[in-house]
Amino acid sequence: MSRANIAMELEEMEPFAAGAAAARSIVKSEDGILLCYGTTVPTDATAGYAKGCLFIHTDGAAGTMIYCNEGSNTSCDFDAVSVA
Repeated sequence: MSRANIAMELEEMEPFAAGAAAARSIVKSEDGILLCYGTTVPTDATAGYAKGCLFIHTDGAAGTMIYCNEGSNTSCDFDAVSVA
C-alpha cells in the first residue's frame, strides 16, 4: 500500500462479520488468540486466548468495550481495561 493508492485499498477492504455471542478471532498466533471481538466476553477459564489478548465488546450497550486476558492460554481471565 502506498500513499497513491490508499483510498482504493481502503475501499476494497472486506468487513469482518458482525459480532456474535461466541468470540470471533481477528489475530491468532501459536500462543493463542491475540485479538478478538463479540457480544459476550469469554468466560473465565476458557482456553485458547493468549495472555494479553484483547477482546472488543460489540454489544452496542454503554459500558466497558475493551477487555484484556490477564489469565493464561489454558485458563483465561478477561478484565475490563480502564481508560482514564
